[in-house]
Amino acid sequence: GYDEINLNCGCPSPKVSSRCFGAALMLDPERVREITHQMARRATSTPITVKCRIGADDKDSYEDLVNFVSTVKQSGVNHFIVHARKCILNGLSAAKNRTVPPLKYDVVQRLAADFPELKFSINGGITDFDQARARLAAGP
Repeated sequence: GYDEINLNCGCPSPKVSSRCFGAALMLDPERVREITHQMARRATSTPITVKCRIGADDKDSYEDLVNFVSTVKQSGVNHFIVHARKCILNGLSAAKNRTVPPLKYDVVQRLAADFPELKFSINGGITDFDQARARLAAGP
């Protein structure tokens, strides 16, 4: 078996997003809810997690992110791995999407405070042990 099954809603690849996978899924939280619901129905003893960004394209307000999390959690997802920068689906390469939009760890920390029943893990921009220790000390 698996420890968990993760739906990646954070991949910025144009090839992936052009087919409505990866970060493009952030634009359709209801679809993600349905996908994760169906995943959970079939993998009854394996937790389903979601990796996402803090936003995608013009859906990058905190309210948009809260709507995404609120909608997806209805399927039973209780762990979100959040790349702490938005994704620009048109105009930036996958590599640039990993470095150009600014990191906003505070947004993930705010999510953790607003959804204490959920688990959030920060992803993005952590390249060595010192940075990992600093992030762990800061939370979530």
